[in-house]
Amino acid sequence: MARDRRRRLIPWVPVRLLVLPVALILVLAGCGSASVGPSTATVRATTSTTAAAATTATTAAATTVAAGGHGQSLRQVWLFGSTTVWAWTQALSGQAQGLERSTDGGQHWTDVTPPGMSEQVGDHFINGFFALDADNAWVVYGGIGSSAAQTVAATSDGGHHWTVVGRRPDTYGCDLQFVSPSDGWCAAIGGAAGSESVKLYRTEDGGTHWRVVSNTGPAGNPPGSLPFGCDKDIQFASPNVGWAIFACAGGVAPLYETTNGGATWVRRDVTAPSGSLEGGSGFAGSPVLAGANGAVGYTISGPAPRTVVYVSTDAGASWHPLRPPGRAQAWLVDAMTPLVWRLLDGDRILATDNGGRSWREITSDVGFKLYYTYDSPTPPVVDFVTDEVGWVVSTSLWRTTDEGRTWRRLAVPGT
Repeated sequence: MARDRRRRLIPWVPVRLLVLPVALILVLAGCGSASVGPSTATVRATTSTTAAAATTATTAAATTVAAGGHGQSLRQVWLFGSTTVWAWTQALSGQAQGLERSTDGGQHWTDVTPPGMSEQVGDHFINGFFALDADNAWVVYGGIGSSAAQTVAATSDGGHHWTVVGRRPDTYGCDLQFVSPSDGWCAAIGGAAGSESVKLYRTEDGGTHWRVVSNTGPAGNPPGSLPFGCDKDIQFASPNVGWAIFACAGGVAPLYETTNGGATWVRRDVTAPSGSLEGGSGFAGSPVLAGANGAVGYTISGPAPRTVVYVSTDAGASWHPLRPPGRAQAWLVDAMTPLVWRLLDGDRILATDNGGRSWREITSDVGFKLYYTYDSPTPPVVDFVTDEVGWVVSTSLWRTTDEGRTWRRLAVPGT
């Protein structure tokens, strides 16, 4: 059964100073007959801090596969159904950059880079990208200085033509997201040693005009604002409904919802998971809701990281943890729907189609080894779009058509 949803896979996880919640960085190691070697997962800083994580293969037969074989690495991957993929690629050192699009599951690609944007020079650095669906997308480009103006261009025909629509509202940096060709936001989130300010801009004309709808600082915030404490991320599901997910150094992380486009926020009830939370914990993705039911992954750090799935049966007003079967451990959670989940670690996939009442295990021919580091809330890096078809992104893009039993690595141009 196909499930229509928008998912962004980001192998470069933002780092915001020194924070404690865990992030999941995929490192691929060969399993069985597969030969996919140690892959370097690069973490790119959004502030002055940079970090990188690497590991060696868990099998001696694995051979090294360098990231960015043609000078570029995957920056973001956006997936729409079983076949349509957008990819933003960029060289870690050098000038190459670009946007690629596939409509046949990654078999063939079309270069949809805006004219003059294939190199990182002058005021043509690609500094942001967002895809709404198979046809509509936005790209942010400009210089790399903190005060450099950033231009926003949009396409409505899959990248064949791009039109300048306006400027990014915050030159210091904010992340674009849209829920329709007209309705969008740009969230400027600034770090301060485990706390983050938020300045949320909104557009209702596709990015031409922006206005501030919410502003959180260290003090003096009005009622209905998001709190300053903890790291956070904001994701919208409709022009009115959005979620602020948190990751905190201690205690259970909060979860906030808006029903008026981000103007005011309401804290939802989150029951703390069992066990210690001293190592930090946080939500791994945005809640998925349908009717009264909801689900979202949650990871606890520490010497022995572990994962639970938070579920709601009252349309997101309250959330309680459900522990996957077996020993307590960390998983990468993909909530396909509020009741259909896929949990991945190594060459194991735990699957449930009824909200955790029953489970089955799937063994993969490739092991996706999770490496944990202290970081900001985790973006999704695994996405099953049907019961059979799924994607994983690290420094490479992988696709399965048999529930995850076998995986194929796809060649993205420029990488």
